[in-house]
Amino acid sequence: MSGFYKGISGLALFTSIPLLIKYLDHDDYGIWVLVFTVFQWILVMDFGIQSTLKTKIPILFHNNQIDLIKSYIKVTYKYASYIAFCIFCLFIIYIYVIDVKEGLNIHFHTKPFIYKLFILNIFFFCINSVAGIHKSLYVAYLKGKYAEESLAVNQTGFLILLILIIYLFPDIDAENKLLLVSIINGLFCFIVNVVYTFRFFKLEKLNLSTKEKPPKDFVKEILKIGLKFMAIQLGMMLFFTVDNYIISNNFSPKDVVPYDTVNKIFQLPVMILFATLSPLWSMFAKDYVEKNHQNLLRSFKRFNLLFIGILLFIVVLAILCPMIISFWIKEKLEIPNHLVSYIAAITALRIFTVFYSYFLNGIGKLNNFTFIIILSLLLKIPLTYFLIYLEFGINSVAISTMIILILWVLFIPLECYYIINKLKKCR
Repeated sequence: MSGFYKGISGLALFTSIPLLIKYLDHDDYGIWVLVFTVFQWILVMDFGIQSTLKTKIPILFHNNQIDLIKSYIKVTYKYASYIAFCIFCLFIIYIYVIDVKEGLNIHFHTKPFIYKLFILNIFFFCINSVAGIHKSLYVAYLKGKYAEESLAVNQTGFLILLILIIYLFPDIDAENKLLLVSIINGLFCFIVNVVYTFRFFKLEKLNLSTKEKPPKDFVKEILKIGLKFMAIQLGMMLFFTVDNYIISNNFSPKDVVPYDTVNKIFQLPVMILFATLSPLWSMFAKDYVEKNHQNLLRSFKRFNLLFIGILLFIVVLAILCPMIISFWIKEKLEIPNHLVSYIAAITALRIFTVFYSYFLNGIGKLNNFTFIIILSLLLKIPLTYFLIYLEFGINSVAISTMIILILWVLFIPLECYYIINKLKKCR
């Protein structure tokens, strides 16, 4: 069911993109992509406490520490709220100190409007970072399909509201269009998150009233693991999203559109796979705690066989991509030569490494993985600028990503098999 819900999310997302491009035009859609990408970073700046839920709760269940689970969830909401408030305040200070308008090469809107747009979106992203904790809870309780269902409802609802405002407000000015899209996106997402949060606690019949408080050592351990998760997630997010800012800064916001459009097409297999894999995070944690190395190896073998089919699907998608774009966007879009092939290769490499990274995340073995991510991020930006200097154009960001992902394919799976071999010897 997770894959089904992710398919609905993907369909709604792909339907909304040409509508947004037509409603906002290419320049303002480029700004929307930049704004949305910035605040995706906010969602991972929670010190990894949401990701830690998915790793620690299955272990606490295994040890039958129910009261500790309750107090742990309460502490998670409290810390997440503090972090969201601090991020909101710091970001407001940041955008008034740093000239965001110049930094993103935006010359067709006033500075006060850019500030207003960013502050509005940071507000919604911060409150949704707390309200969206339910998704990690569903995965931790091995009910990841409900997390994907909430995303499908959110994306479909946004699409319906977008169609409604296009019909009701077709002639308002460009600035008000961007603000209106931001409001319906942020507000509807918040409503969906609140509804699914209440649904989780009702479904699990979970009452958080407990006198037990998490021991200080437990909280320290959670924060220690959480910081590693945050480093990984922030590194991954920057690694895959900094491209839009490099393109905007070196070319123009309008040039973000073709790159982002091709990326969105190849997001479909990634989204469906992520939805299918999300329950594995906590299942890997459970199997590792129980030292069930045979289950883990079976999961690896099944994925390796499945990946052959995924690879064939990506090849077919790459062949059909130009036709899909012409049908989907219905406007002339200049796609650089070989960009589709590069992004297809990136998609295949990313899918392969994501599966094995879920294993490392699930069992909390993060040191080497964290090092690989940080090193990749440090290499990505200078390598991209070097390729731009060599006049590879927009393709520079894709080529640099592809080169580094090849290194991931070599090192991350080897780390996973090494850990399982050690587990086997410990039995």
